[in-house]
Amino acid sequence: MCRDKRATHSRGGRDDAGRRSPPRERRRSRSRERDYSGRRERGPREDGGGGSRRSVDEGTRSDRVAVLVDSLPPPSSIHEGVVVSIKPFGAFVQVDGYKRQGLVHISQLAAQHVEAVEDVVRQGDRVKVKVMPGDRDAPEKLSLSMKQVDQASGTDLGDGGGRLARRQREGGEDVSSMTWGLQPLEHDETAEKHSIATAVKDKANFEVTGKLAEATNKVNGVTLKWSEPHDAMKPSKHWRLYVFKGKEQIEPFHIHRQSAYLLGRERRVADIPLDHPSCSTQHAVLQFRLTQKKERGEDGETRVTKLVRPYLMDLGSTNGSFINGEQQQPERYVELLHQDVLRFGYSSREYVLLNADE
Repeated sequence: MCRDKRATHSRGGRDDAGRRSPPRERRRSRSRERDYSGRRERGPREDGGGGSRRSVDEGTRSDRVAVLVDSLPPPSSIHEGVVVSIKPFGAFVQVDGYKRQGLVHISQLAAQHVEAVEDVVRQGDRVKVKVMPGDRDAPEKLSLSMKQVDQASGTDLGDGGGRLARRQREGGEDVSSMTWGLQPLEHDETAEKHSIATAVKDKANFEVTGKLAEATNKVNGVTLKWSEPHDAMKPSKHWRLYVFKGKEQIEPFHIHRQSAYLLGRERRVADIPLDHPSCSTQHAVLQFRLTQKKERGEDGETRVTKLVRPYLMDLGSTNGSFINGEQQQPERYVELLHQDVLRFGYSSREYVLLNADE
């Protein structure tokens, strides 16, 4: 009986309720008409068949991965990237076109002092970064800087985050004609030749040398690694050195009461003690020096103005001295500017130089 019912349905007979069911052949023809009327029938792929959508997607994905470069970007190059994570000490940025992520240290986020990373960037922000020179001890690390790049135009500011440009933007003195560092003295060749011709013999030099000079440069039984230059002078402005350990502010140093301040772990001679194990006994010196600058007035006359400026010199320390995140060359005076951030060795403490008169 059941077999007869199935036969009846296949031939288009009636069901148990008495309704007539359409034959299978009629259903096929109607579905085929719908396909011809408005819908495109499925057929072989127009791209030559053969490959499936999944294989095409996998091939596209492999091409996209192949574009990413496994090596580090060249130093001093400027790129765009996305902030992928935020840490208390900085932000990690995924550089466009490269696999590796780079770290923008908190001192390299902006030219001014940054209390928290979230004050400058947030996760997902697109930023412009500059590749910093690699570390010899860790060449695989990628260090980046945001403050050395104009975030609007992508221009390379350079000079430790645009220190020269920052001074120009602040509307201060004109620095276009100034020279930086120690410059050779100008000599009058005619006067020099005349003095050589008229000189009978060299004058005796009675200055102390050798062990005697070493003995005169001792303080509390410790021989100092540096001696003050001839243009050393106590500043007239009220300079302050504010100390930050993370977000905690420590008592600042008033550094306008003498012409030089020695920083290091040797407390017998250090004016500003550095207790971190990575710092040297005589790590660096903060020296105030009298500088001259020539200016042309409105009447066309040239005037010479004198100003006492702060300088920092690393005394050949083991782990270096840093200004705004950049390691400085040892035994060279580097001029400091208002709001510069200093760091010594691997210590996390930051020393911010501020002028209380400004």
